[in-house]
Amino acid sequence: MWLLLSVLFCAVFSMLLAWVLPRWFWLLSQKHQSYLHQVTERFFIANFIFVKSRSVVGALWLLLCFGAVVLLLIGLPVTVVLLGALALVGTWPFYLRYLHKKRLLRFEKQFPDFLLGLASALRAGSSLRSCLARIASLSDAPLRQELELFLKEQRMGLGLPQALAHLHTRMHCESTALFKSALLVAGQSGGGLADLLENMALTISTRLYIEGRVRALTAQGRLQAWVMVLLPVLVGLALYWLDPTLIAPLWQQPSGQILLILMVILEILGLWWIQRLIAVPL
Repeated sequence: MWLLLSVLFCAVFSMLLAWVLPRWFWLLSQKHQSYLHQVTERFFIANFIFVKSRSVVGALWLLLCFGAVVLLLIGLPVTVVLLGALALVGTWPFYLRYLHKKRLLRFEKQFPDFLLGLASALRAGSSLRSCLARIASLSDAPLRQELELFLKEQRMGLGLPQALAHLHTRMHCESTALFKSALLVAGQSGGGLADLLENMALTISTRLYIEGRVRALTAQGRLQAWVMVLLPVLVGLALYWLDPTLIAPLWQQPSGQILLILMVILEILGLWWIQRLIAVPL
């Protein structure tokens, strides 16, 4: 009797899993694809790249499938190929975020020279809009792109506070926050805007210099983090090159596959924790 009930329970549980798991996996896949489309589209819009995000994500999936087929034909295990594909798909949003941070850093490095040029043009008697248009035509991307969009919004009838708020939203940093506050305060209370911009340029230059020194002093810690993360991978590749039978149970046996997945998770957590430890708030 108990044996019959156990068999019946296992059969019902298996049927439920067979019905629920494919739907759950399909919904999770749809949500992840939607998230990839949104992240990619936001990145392209912010960088003034007019390409459909669906085309880029589709090309990414095709590239992953082609690479997986090539690696399987070479002889790599299915588990390693699947882990590599999942890692690439998972790191795509982080790679876009890294590119956005690099663009924001280039923008901030251009900002002190922009403020000094704007202050000099204002001292010469030009209006604010003509000064911005002139400096935008002489600047490089991304400062030129953001200033041109800022001027286009004003020509379309948007007020100065709204255009400055949009600029700060697109380039969310302390430089744009100070610039927005300076223009709004000078427009309401008057005063020497050129002197204020020069002092602001000096402040931003000093802050960027200090941040650069901090990044230089913590570079050793970041390098040690990557060495510690890549060391097990390099040792595994060396063992596989010397004698594949020594490391083959790691992906051929179920216990080894579990240890491999656990190792990848711990590597990611260790890298994240070391990055948090060496991050210096400014």
